[in-house]
Amino acid sequence: MLFEKKLLVDEELQLVEAAIGEAEKITSGEIRVAIKGSCRCDPLLEAQKTFHRLGMDKTEQKNGVLILIAVTQKKFAIVGDEGIDRFMGQEGWNSVRDILSSRFAQGRFAEGLVEAVHEVSRVLADHFPPVEGDRNELPNTVVEEH
Repeated sequence: MLFEKKLLVDEELQLVEAAIGEAEKITSGEIRVAIKGSCRCDPLLEAQKTFHRLGMDKTEQKNGVLILIAVTQKKFAIVGDEGIDRFMGQEGWNSVRDILSSRFAQGRFAEGLVEAVHEVSRVLADHFPPVEGDRNELPNTVVEEH
């Protein structure tokens, strides 16, 4: 089975959250990870809804990125706000997708998420470096919904 009921144990959640925190030190962008235990709709649509529900569309520079994992469907989706989307390009999003696909196929979920966060932060840092007085607009915690 590609995904199990509890995708990440607590230590792995902490690794992903630490990666988000480290990534956001080099950018004013915001990165979130959401894990949906049961998602019966299209993962991309669910990611778009979750993106708005978490207030990610309200970042000052429109530079939020959400990685959503739909556990029961064994799929994931990546959503970026308009600020980052124009710089990321399809090749950039494909790179993040490929990282996740490769690691997830190996059962290395936390590693895949950490690498994906680093890849996103690299592009964010190029176009949205930290600014003086920058604040963390959104929590770095992984959102788990069952």
